[in-house]
Amino acid sequence: MFSADVREMVFAGTLVGYVWYDVCHYYIHHSKTHFPFTQYLKEYHIYHHYRTPLLGFGVSNTLWDIVFGTEITVLKQKSKGKTSTE
Repeated sequence: MFSADVREMVFAGTLVGYVWYDVCHYYIHHSKTHFPFTQYLKEYHIYHHYRTPLLGFGVSNTLWDIVFGTEITVLKQKSKGKTSTE
């Protein structure tokens, strides 16, 4: 169906993508974050694991959570000084 070159490129891209995901996941869990964006991702991911397991699947960004409607909005409210009960 596809040539060997195309199959090899797809395989390599998938492998690199998965390794990048795994590195980001490890970093989010085990590092001390010093930047606001990575701190936000860490909080976002912790919410995913411990408060909203059916939301917030993004590890390296939240783009696909926005696209698929699985974004955790509580953190946006929290960062603006609001709580989920307001």
